[in-house]
This record gives sequence, C-alpha cells and structure tokens, in this order.
Amino acid sequence: MKSLNQLVLLLMCAAFFACGTENGKEEATAEETENIQTAVPAEAETPVDAISYQESLKAGGMKFNISTTGMGSMRNLTVVAERDEQPSTRIDEAIEGSVTNTAVTDLNQNKKPEVLVFVDSGGSGSYGQLYGYEFEREYWGQLKLPELSPALQKDYMGHDKFEVVGNRLVRTFPVYLDTDPNCCPTGGKHTIVYTLDNALNLQVEKVD
Repeated sequence: MKSLNQLVLLLMCAAFFACGTENGKEEATAEETENIQTAVPAEAETPVDAISYQESLKAGGMKFNISTTGMGSMRNLTVVAERDEQPSTRIDEAIEGSVTNTAVTDLNQNKKPEVLVFVDSGGSGSYGQLYGYEFEREYWGQLKLPELSPALQKDYMGHDKFEVVGNRLVRTFPVYLDTDPNCCPTGGKHTIVYTLDNALNLQVEKVD
C-alpha cells in the first residue's frame, strides 16, 4: 500500500513539472514574439544626404551649382563652379540653418563673380547668415561679414533679410524694444548697407 502511495505521488510530481515546463515554453514563445515585433524597424528616416536646396546660376562665363544636403539644423553646403574646358572648383562647408536665397554678383566690380548664399538659422530668432565666395579661374576666396556693432546688437533678435541692390549688399532687420516679445517688434527696423573691398571684406557704408 505504501508503495502504491509513493507511485501516485511520483506521478503527480511528474505531471506538475510537465505543466510547468509547458507554461515556460508558452511564456518564452510569447516573449520571443514580443521581441520580434519590437524589432520591426519604424518608417525609414530621411537620408542624411537628401538634397534640401538646389540652384544653378550663371555669370562671367561661369556656371554655379549650389546645393545643400540634410534636413536638420546642421546641413552641408556645396558650391561647384564650372568653366568651359576648365576643371571645376568645389567648396563644401557645414552650415547651421537652411538656405533662403542665392545670388551671383560683382560687388567690388573687379570682374570676378561672387556667389552669395543667404541662410536662415530657423527657430524663434531666425538669425540671418551670409556665406559668400569670389571666384577667379580655379581660385576662390571667402567674403567676410562683420559683426554687428554693440549698439545694433542691443536691439537685435534676428529675422534678417539680405538683398543685392546694384553693387551693394543691403541687410534689414526689425528693432526690438525691451518689452517686445519675439513675435512682435515695435521699434521699426535697421537697414545696413555694405560695400565689398578687394580683400573681400564687407564694409559698413551706412546704417539707417
């Protein structure tokens, strides 16, 4: 009788462990399924080399292909200058913001074309930046835009606009009074007129 009870007890233990093993298999299977589901990639992100701006301009017997790649705050600017039967010249530069406009001009009137690239930093300030290059055959030089004077910086909160008027570069931006929110400047605007010297320095001609 004792042997029979022991046999029954052994059979019950075996059944219990078998159920536990089966449940463990089911739990593992569920966990594996969950892992597989979470491993499915989300919708593909925009490639970092996606073109976000592209423009072609001509001047002085040259063609300029201007483009940026990237969609975030940091992008890569490329300027390629092409001449008939001459090797092309390529400039690559990291910029912060997006290109709003481009222009080809000759501000210093030395018969060497300049490419101007106007950039908006985005965000609430939308601070304007200028990237400029002068080309001569396979050589090029970079234009230098001076910092705003302390008096102008006092009222400055971005939202710059650049344009070429004749052989001058004109920059305008709103004037913010101390209590003005970013959306609503009430102090009018400043206009700065720049000339370009042969050393490629933009010089302030006048401020209104």
